[in-house]
Amino acid sequence: MQQRRPLTKLTRKDRARIFTAENGQRTLAVIRPIENHTDCSSAACHAHPASRRILGVIDAHLALDAVDAQLAEHRMQVYEFTAAAGILAAIISMTFVWYFVHRPVRALMQGTISLARGDLSHRIEVRSKDELGVLAGSFNDMAEELGQAHGELTRWAHTLEDRVRQKTAELETAHKGMIHNEKMASLGKLAATVAHEVNNPLFGMLTYARLALKDVQRDELDDKARARIVENLKIIERESRRCGDLMKNLLAFARQSPPQRAMVQVNMVVDRSLRLVTHQFELAQTALVADLAQDLPEISCDPAQIQQVIIVLLANAGEALGKGGAITVRTRALPHGAGIAISVQDDGPGIEPALHAQIFEPFFSTKDDQHRTGLGLAVAKGIVERHGGTISLDSAPGKGAEFTVHLPLLADAERSAAVEAEGKRV
Repeated sequence: MQQRRPLTKLTRKDRARIFTAENGQRTLAVIRPIENHTDCSSAACHAHPASRRILGVIDAHLALDAVDAQLAEHRMQVYEFTAAAGILAAIISMTFVWYFVHRPVRALMQGTISLARGDLSHRIEVRSKDELGVLAGSFNDMAEELGQAHGELTRWAHTLEDRVRQKTAELETAHKGMIHNEKMASLGKLAATVAHEVNNPLFGMLTYARLALKDVQRDELDDKARARIVENLKIIERESRRCGDLMKNLLAFARQSPPQRAMVQVNMVVDRSLRLVTHQFELAQTALVADLAQDLPEISCDPAQIQQVIIVLLANAGEALGKGGAITVRTRALPHGAGIAISVQDDGPGIEPALHAQIFEPFFSTKDDQHRTGLGLAVAKGIVERHGGTISLDSAPGKGAEFTVHLPLLADAERSAAVEAEGKRV
């Protein structure tokens, strides 16, 4: 086995080493070789031969307690400095972010909120020329444009309001003028119709009065003259009654008296109306049929006015038939408790559809009889509407005519009171 030769040279790194004891104490050991220099080996005092290069080794041990303490102190100082520098950097960064980022962004946010609430005068102070500063400037420009647009819209709105107010006033004036003209036209039509209706019987009365006067002025009156005078006086009486009926119907149409309501069975009102006209229809040989539903609920109405409506409809049907034919009167309950229906149907010649819209107008009549005033259906319609109901016509040429009256069970005020009372009970 070959024996290893001792080292004759150590590197600087190999000369020093650090040992750590069990108690954690560190020790620095430094090796220093003692070389056999020429001036040393040739000296008389030297006992080693010149071929031996290393005479020995100095191994010095140095405790590192003081060094470690200084290192620990320096390390703590470095930590403290690093922490202080980090805190300072964080403070500087936060201040920078707050001043240059957070505050401008918050100002933009508050500005948008103010604009959304309608404060178009809000502006943002531009503190920099960076992106946020450009954004703040753009916001101010947008707010300025919005303010100008809003002002323009406000001015247009005021202008539009003024124009609408002006046009409304003009329309109201025109409407009032149209109503006035319509009233004057209606009044003129009414005056002409009344004058025509009154002049006809008055002219007849005047003519027959003159004839009767001539007969009376004769010295001798024979039976023929007396009979002629009596006939003329009867004609005068009939025409006088005609004028009276015209005035009575005209007053009834104009007054439109409010109904004196009571809880009434409709079938009883229909029965009374039929009894009043039965004899008249028997003379005309017209069949009168009553088809009345049973167990009808009572309705709130003026029985006298409803009877007047039924008689008008019966008379209108009788005049359409002349002699013969049949008239059917029906009553029925409307679905869902909506009210009562009364219908009068005849099998007469019927009415042209083009005339349905005019049939309820005052002084309008489809008959050629000059003794007709044309107010009956107009009066009937007014009575039905004052009761909160409706009246309608279903007719066609050759298929007869049917007038139907719909009446509510209660008046509007009574219905509201009943609903309120029912609610209190619940």
